[in-house]
Amino acid sequence: LAPVRAYLAGLIALLAAVTCTFGNLAAYGQTNIKRLLAYSTIAHAGYMMMPIAAALVLIGSDPAGARASLAALAFYVAVYMFMNLGVFAGVAFLRNASGSEQIADYAGLVRRSPGLAVCMAILLFSLVGLPPLAGFAAKFTVFAALFDAGMLGLLIIGALNTVLSLFYYLRVVKVMILEPELPDGRAAEIPLKSPPGAFCLLVTLPVVVLGIWWEGLLRWAEAAAGSLL
Repeated sequence: LAPVRAYLAGLIALLAAVTCTFGNLAAYGQTNIKRLLAYSTIAHAGYMMMPIAAALVLIGSDPAGARASLAALAFYVAVYMFMNLGVFAGVAFLRNASGSEQIADYAGLVRRSPGLAVCMAILLFSLVGLPPLAGFAAKFTVFAALFDAGMLGLLIIGALNTVLSLFYYLRVVKVMILEPELPDGRAAEIPLKSPPGAFCLLVTLPVVVLGIWWEGLLRWAEAAAGSLL
């Protein structure tokens, strides 16, 4: 089955590279936050396909490495659940409060909703994969699986896409934190003591904690992968 595994690994690697690159390029020019996040979700689906390709390469010669690749996938999915749930919830709460999904209307958000703005910034930085947040740990495990499988080309594509995603995520943070508040006062006011603010804080905390103490969750992911291989 080695030729079949090699073919499938190459095919999935190609799909991962195309999916990741398309999602990030499409997200780059968006002015609507929901569309930006939707396209970035496509990009993250590409990242999730990468360890599958690595596992197919390693399973014939290094079963332990293949299990580590599948564990990287499970770990990434678990971390991404918190990041995506938090950022989409924040967008929904802001839309309900301000009636807008345009990134430009987030200007000055930190002045009216400082807690929510900080939570959104943490989640966006984690989606990029910046340390010391959980998104960094998740991407590190995926890229480590690619390195172990010798898939350096796909690793470089993943790293370049991470750099590309930094620009459009950082643009949202810049609007929320650095730009002055709009003169018509459209920035939403959502305190952390409110139910929406408390929910965003509750979902953001695991992203911070798992960025520092992520070994436990990774061990669970490795145990789950061990039941498959």
